[in-house]
Amino acid sequence: MTKIIDIIPPIKSKTNNVRVFKKDEEGKNSLLRVLALIIILIIIILGIAFFWEGKGRITIYPLTKNIEFEEIIYISAKETSIDFENNILPGEYFIEKLDFEETFEATGSDETGAKATGTITVCNSRSLPLNLQKSTRFLSQEGNLIYTAEQALTIPAKDCIEAAVIAEEAGEEYNITSSTFSVPGLLKYPDWYSVISGELKEGQALSGGSRSAIKVITEKDIEKAEETFKEALIEKGKQSLKKNLDEVGAYVYEENSFEQDFDKFITLGTKGDKVDNFKIQATITTKVLVFRKSDVDKFISSKILLTEENREFVPNTIFKEFKKDEENEDALILRVSAKTYPKISEVLLLNDIKGLEIEDCKNILKGFPEIKSADITASLFWKNRLPNKKENIDIEIEFED
Repeated sequence: MTKIIDIIPPIKSKTNNVRVFKKDEEGKNSLLRVLALIIILIIIILGIAFFWEGKGRITIYPLTKNIEFEEIIYISAKETSIDFENNILPGEYFIEKLDFEETFEATGSDETGAKATGTITVCNSRSLPLNLQKSTRFLSQEGNLIYTAEQALTIPAKDCIEAAVIAEEAGEEYNITSSTFSVPGLLKYPDWYSVISGELKEGQALSGGSRSAIKVITEKDIEKAEETFKEALIEKGKQSLKKNLDEVGAYVYEENSFEQDFDKFITLGTKGDKVDNFKIQATITTKVLVFRKSDVDKFISSKILLTEENREFVPNTIFKEFKKDEENEDALILRVSAKTYPKISEVLLLNDIKGLEIEDCKNILKGFPEIKSADITASLFWKNRLPNKKENIDIEIEFED
């Protein structure tokens, strides 16, 4: 049998090389197409950017002017609107009624006791002398203890004297070695109350006080409790009404215009009662005549416009102060200080500067006497000009500190 062996080498395919060549050509063509597309997009974007106006912004810093004025005004609950001619603002009464109860300790004793005695130094910081009668009360800052002068006192101007005093009541608590003292009887004389004071200097002490264990209500207990309670209630009633008004935030009031009355004031204890403490109950009515902040602002604006035409307030610069008129108890003194700036017509301004180059716009703004300076920017930096359409230009008013 004859064996045939095929020794002919395999023939390389030419078509393989053709296929590779075609793929390289197609890659190059794809790259060219992408580059062409990118170039077209760039041209389109540049075209849009050329014809797109963009945005413009102008920040104006106007010239400001400080103003001050003072007016006498009247607040009337009978008025319903502002009487600009007679300086009358409409007002209304706010009324609040509060009930209070407080417990006070009895300090007296039904047995014999001793009162603390000693000397204190009393000083007068005013340029006038003062005479104090015998039994003038001195109230200690620490412990609220009352001592009375054993003799009439004359305190020279801007000087100090030593005064012998005795505790108002018996008791060990009146034995003290340091304290300062006020004179509560001078509360109704403010000019004297703040300049007369007492003090236990080095080497001075109040001693010798003693008391039995059983407490008794004294007349002084009642007087002191009622006086203290009334003073506290007057302040609490005032502060409560002020807090409510301030929370509303729409009203103005003068600090010294609050009126207060006690509808009920009952002391649940009498002199000589053998108890440790007693109570006081009271009802206080507080009222105040208020007026609206908005009316004040309208009134101020009307007064300023009489002399400051076409001007506006710089925000947060208006300072208002109200004081009682000492010559007329029905009137208030309104003091006002503020900064104002001239009104700037944005419409006329936009008509003058729209479409202009930034430098030309700056030169035009320099010609406005009411403008101190201005910053101008355009969103498209390569154009360096403001848009032609007014709605694409933003104008802001700002103020230098």
